[in-house]
Amino acid sequence: MARPDLSPEALAAVGLIARCGSKALQIRYSDDEQPVVWFAVATFAKNRWETAAGDSPTTAIIRLTEQLIDGGQCTHCRRGTGLWLDLEPPLITSVCWYVYDPELKTYRRSCEGDT
Repeated sequence: MARPDLSPEALAAVGLIARCGSKALQIRYSDDEQPVVWFAVATFAKNRWETAAGDSPTTAIIRLTEQLIDGGQCTHCRRGTGLWLDLEPPLITSVCWYVYDPELKTYRRSCEGDT
């Protein structure tokens, strides 16, 4: 199968997964039965790994990123973390939101500039 096209958000999410400490990321698929299922598998130190699945590589990567980010703790502001998929973060300030910045093509923390 040819290399899948990824959305800019998914490509940025790959970078965010690396920022979470991932040593490697694999995109796999299973087409043994319909529908085709895509998997994103991130490996970490000490043989730890996380995975998520979806109907496209982009969906699998975004779901994996949500798993890694949601409920974590920001190392900068110490608030809980969450991945927000809209352009503007919600008004909930008790969470440090990671929001995609289309200009910089990366996910940015809502606490950037504060710390």
